[in-house]
Amino acid sequence: MALPGKSPHPLTSYLPSLRRPASLSTPTPGPAHRPTPATAPSLAGLPRRERVEQAFADIPLTPNEQQAIRALLEAPDSTATELSSACGWQNAAWRTQMILLCQRRRRYFWPNGMGSDITNGAIIGALTEYDSATLGFSPQPDILHILYEAVDAG
Repeated sequence: MALPGKSPHPLTSYLPSLRRPASLSTPTPGPAHRPTPATAPSLAGLPRRERVEQAFADIPLTPNEQQAIRALLEAPDSTATELSSACGWQNAAWRTQMILLCQRRRRYFWPNGMGSDITNGAIIGALTEYDSATLGFSPQPDILHILYEAVDAG
């Protein structure tokens, strides 16, 4: 057993420490300076359309998210692979981007919490409809205008 501060391997004792000094640590904003997005209780009472609008207002689209939604809007009923190709990505990267997009905004889409058994397919279902016969994805019709506005705002 090695003594504290001593490496059991002679060569590693000369390596610098990988710990970050406290003087270099990233400061965290105090409560007065933190952004205050809508809270879950206030979201639970809102209709779904308003929660989706609030989600995109509070958390703007990243360039990849914008590209994924634009592909969905321009080519509804396309497969994940076709949508990925439209974005210039490979395989089902479009689906991964949509999963990440929905996970980032999950407290808006499911203000009462997601079920523990929710799958990635159900997560994407917050914004899309899936046709198991054609394997195609389409935007949900009731939030179509919100998706167009989110893409245009980005």
